[in-house]
Amino acid sequence: MGKRAAHGGHGGAWKVAYADFVTSMMCLFMVLWLVGSDDQTKAAVQRYFKGEIEQQGRRGTKEYSQFKPYMTDVVDKASKDLLALQELTRAMERLRDQLKNSSEIGEDQIRFEFYADGMRIVAIDKSKRPFFNPGTSELTDFGKFILSTVAIVLERYPYTIEIEGHTQKNIGEGETDEPINLWTLSSDRALAAQKILLDGGISNNRFFRVIGYADRQPMENTPASSEDNRRITIIVRPSDADTIELIRDQIAAP
Repeated sequence: MGKRAAHGGHGGAWKVAYADFVTSMMCLFMVLWLVGSDDQTKAAVQRYFKGEIEQQGRRGTKEYSQFKPYMTDVVDKASKDLLALQELTRAMERLRDQLKNSSEIGEDQIRFEFYADGMRIVAIDKSKRPFFNPGTSELTDFGKFILSTVAIVLERYPYTIEIEGHTQKNIGEGETDEPINLWTLSSDRALAAQKILLDGGISNNRFFRVIGYADRQPMENTPASSEDNRRITIIVRPSDADTIELIRDQIAAP
């Protein structure tokens, strides 16, 4: 009894072996079929595995045949956007290294934050090396230089751009003796930054939003009164929600 039971445990092994045999025979059949096929059939198979399909027109005649990409327009756009994002990321990383090695840039004054679907550039308006004249939206030569340099890189990539203006709390005490409307100041500074990017060749239709937040969004783990909150933030990302989701899926895929 014990021997028969032990033997019965292997009763399904022949099914696996048979399935492997059938699969091998199918592969052999496909190879032999392709070897004996004409050039037109081989080309059609090659186009299929390259992601193209042949759509037959009226009566299936050759003059009505048309080859179109197999991928949908949305997936194809996402792939192109992902490639552009990777190229833009590398370009921004080179720019970050160049700025970091420049004696003109204060330590940690220009920050680059990279995400799956875009990036964020934070330019902090330090007192020692200001982007704006105190209490105004007038850019200093240093601020114009930094933003113009960023524009040169961003102009080459078709991404949507958002610009945010931020101030520190009680900014009037540190910058000027006159009362300041922080909403107006932060908005005007965001618009001043946009003008530099426009002058740098970036088209107006690429801007999704230009907005000022006054002192309402201090940086994480930073006191509201810190000058680090006095900043311009440039956000770069695709505008199409479907494209963003597809890019995330492609990056997450093994």
